[in-house]
Amino acid sequence: MKIKRLLAHFIDIYIVSFIAALLFGLLPVFNDEYNDYISSTKEYTDILLHSTSGSSDIDEDELIDIEYNIETQSKPILFMRTGLLLLYFGVISYLWKGQTLGKKLFKLQIVPNKGENLNPGLFILRSVLVTSLIPEIASLIVLITCSKTTWYNASLIISNISYFANFIIFGFILFRDDERGLHDLLCNTKVISTKNPVKETVNENV
Repeated sequence: MKIKRLLAHFIDIYIVSFIAALLFGLLPVFNDEYNDYISSTKEYTDILLHSTSGSSDIDEDELIDIEYNIETQSKPILFMRTGLLLLYFGVISYLWKGQTLGKKLFKLQIVPNKGENLNPGLFILRSVLVTSLIPEIASLIVLITCSKTTWYNASLIISNISYFANFIIFGFILFRDDERGLHDLLCNTKVISTKNPVKETVNENV
């Protein structure tokens, strides 16, 4: 079930990211930012391709400038993605009794480790932890408030912290016998298979 949990999570993340990107591209209010974003992304890709082909050397400062432009121009999608992550994993999943589209696909469900009902507050906290919302919000704050140089250095630090946190969270799932991630331990939850929920709940092997 470990692989199913990871696959369900990545499918859910993709769904949220796809919806955010779709809204960014379709909503007229974001037309200018979207066009600038596409232009900067194409410029960034061209530089990397030319460097890979040996036709030019990478100018690190130029790349940082373009990366900063891309992040700045994509602020709408970053805001939408952050809000959608909380809505999808925190609110909708709670209303669906601990399931997301990914979990429904693989017949999985989040349930309380002990007790009959999920705690709404802890469930939302679980969603924040498992989706790396804290690093995402920190990255947005840094992007909005800091200079380009500060943004670049802070982004590297935030990314490393996020990678480490995800390694710990998913490492617990992979290596614990009960497959409870760090977010499950902190929020008193576990994931069971809906194919045989009674057996899973009794044995607590999720």
